[in-house]
Amino acid sequence: MSIEPGQLHTVFTLASLATGLAQAEWQLISARAAQGIGAAMVSPAALSLLTTAFEEGADRNRALGYWAAVGSVGAVAGQLLGGVITDLLGWRWIFLINVPIGIVTLALARRRLQDSRVEGRPTLGMRGAALLTITLALVTLSLTRFAEGGHTAQAAGLAGAAVIAGLLFRLAERNHDAPLIDRRLLRRGSVARASALLAIDAGALGATLFFTTLYLQVVLGHSPLAVGAAFAPISFLIILISPRAGALTTSYGPRLVITIGFTMLAAGMLLLARLPTYGTYLYDVLPAMLLLAVGSGLSYAPIFISGTTGVADRDQGIVSGFLNTAQELGTAIGIVVLSGIATAATFGADPAALTTGYRVGLITAAAAMALSMILIVAIPRSGTGRRAEHDAAPR
Repeated sequence: MSIEPGQLHTVFTLASLATGLAQAEWQLISARAAQGIGAAMVSPAALSLLTTAFEEGADRNRALGYWAAVGSVGAVAGQLLGGVITDLLGWRWIFLINVPIGIVTLALARRRLQDSRVEGRPTLGMRGAALLTITLALVTLSLTRFAEGGHTAQAAGLAGAAVIAGLLFRLAERNHDAPLIDRRLLRRGSVARASALLAIDAGALGATLFFTTLYLQVVLGHSPLAVGAAFAPISFLIILISPRAGALTTSYGPRLVITIGFTMLAAGMLLLARLPTYGTYLYDVLPAMLLLAVGSGLSYAPIFISGTTGVADRDQGIVSGFLNTAQELGTAIGIVVLSGIATAATFGADPAALTTGYRVGLITAAAAMALSMILIVAIPRSGTGRRAEHDAAPR
């Protein structure tokens, strides 16, 4: 049974409607879980459609530049639109706004996209998918409990349960013809490195934006609407830079472009770490945010290019799943871990104590970006390579 690309978006759209209309906590949580399932279906499918539609080289690099622009702007614009919508319409409209957008997307997908299916690929195991989901959820919950403090026993129990679920997942996948985690692909250095870099990038940047939002709203007392507007210049700059990052990667290779992007991200985080207790947006926040925007715009496209280069078309969907999972999981874990570090360094609830915690979290995020340079050094200078025969051939 094949699924049309446009149908994948239906789950996310209907789940958004259910979330916006939820009347009880269990309804909200269930609908949000369904949203996550829908997003997990859409993102890898969309990326694999793009990478298989363009041959490796300048055209695909340019297309991935636009892909990175849309993804980066979406993440940052969420801060902007989230504040505006919450202030003017209420929290439900954060989810309900997805419904008309989803309907338009479904209509366009039905007209523009073609259904396709790789012949001979076995069906993915639902048992393995469920166990992997449980494992990742338990890991995230365990880290959250550790970060909150005072829940050591509960966090340790969740961590133990995550280990057991991970072992059961390993057993379920051992003899499956189409494992969710295809180690054959992960043994390709480019896929593993790109996934790790994307997780670090998303986690450190996500936590940085989180700390910045808290500083503007909790310490400086800005409204959600004002905090949202503060991110507008960042979104605009990312839109300008990300599409050009693909062309720069074609000319200079991914290693150089990623290095420059990560350097600017680390510099922006360190600059933010100088935040005074009662600073100003224009002088203390905006310059660092502009550095973050440039670094984000330069780094995402070459990471996607590096991760998908040399991969056979039949495996692009799996690799796209790796990359999107790394990005989403990196964001979640990065915010949890760095928030826990910031909380541990916060002694009190006054603005000075909170700002101190944010500074520690930002310095740690910058350190993570600096350490990731070890992975960047191993990326081929050109970022291009011939597809291996065993990768292109059916298993």
